[in-house]
Amino acid sequence: MALRELFDSRVALIDERGRRILGRWTGPAMPFGPDETSSLGPKDDVQVIATSMYNILATPKGTVPYNPALGSYIPLLLHEPLDDVTLGLIRHYVVKDVSEQEPRVRVHSVITSREGEYGVSVAISFSLVGDSLGRILNAPLIFRREAI
Repeated sequence: MALRELFDSRVALIDERGRRILGRWTGPAMPFGPDETSSLGPKDDVQVIATSMYNILATPKGTVPYNPALGSYIPLLLHEPLDDVTLGLIRHYVVKDVSEQEPRVRVHSVITSREGEYGVSVAISFSLVGDSLGRILNAPLIFRREAI
């Protein structure tokens, strides 16, 4: 086996149809910053998928032209009182929206907590579809609304 094939087989993940779905990505991924390692350089799959999940959850549902199903109701829930009911709804929409709109992950658990008076911290535990190692990964996300 050539070295390149060995590298590709260790990095790539294959979906149920035998298509390569994960590998080495380049493009914007969080955290954004001034150096090449934090903004546009090569990223691993976890960084790119965490950025994708954040973009899905931070986009208000119905605001993307020609794709009104993209997004989540979480930005609208941030303007409600941050009580246990709202945190439960945020957990529900994280699982629902990520499961429906990000086919590369399987969500295992979501933990929400208040971040000050106007923010919510969301910790998503997930695994990658097709990951032969069965790793459980975490993506900590923070959503805030501006004080009125």
